Amino acid sequence: MSFYKVPDNIINPITEKNLVSGRIVLPLDTDGQLEAQLKSMGHSDCIRANSDTDYLDTSWWRNLPDFDWTVAITQGVRENIQWVIEPGFELANRGLIILDRLTFLEPTRARSGFLLEKPLSNLIVLNPRPIFRADQGKTKDSVTSAWMVYDKAKPTDRGTNIDFDVSWQRPKYFLQKNERTTAAASDAVD
Repeated sequence: MSFYKVPDNIINPITEKNLVSGRIVLPLDTDGQLEAQLKSMGHSDCIRANSDTDYLDTSWWRNLPDFDWTVAITQGVRENIQWVIEPGFELANRGLIILDRLTFLEPTRARSGFLLEKPLSNLIVLNPRPIFRADQGKTKDSVTSAWMVYDKAKPTDRGTNIDFDVSWQRPKYFLQKNERTTAAASDAVD
């Protein structure tokens, strides 16, 4: 068992806001955990890497069929993050969606060009902090995580839509449906 795993329901904040559609490339999902979550939410057209190092090979990126989005959890990728964000954004028709610590947005020398040139359309700050430990220990990451969406279709002068997703691990579409049903039943009684 790997020490890290994809947290259950981590894809909810992206899919519930309909921020991803079409063919999705998952360069860091060799064990298929993120793909399984996407498929459970109705996104069946996913392509994932076969090995942990495919994304470090330019021929892997160039041999991909046409795709709309690159989706990746980049926390912990460190110095290799450029191998995900640069081709992931450039080769995708629509853009790049990454889950990382908020500190990703600090304009370090290595990321400054990317951050200045690419349109950050959506930022979804997660609360509670995700647990990435496979042993399900309650130790959470000490830094806040967020989904960052770089959508090529959004004009760069529009700014960034910032959301705070509290209780992201619970499916809101189901809760909203039940709240509507309860409200309708309450109205019928009155």
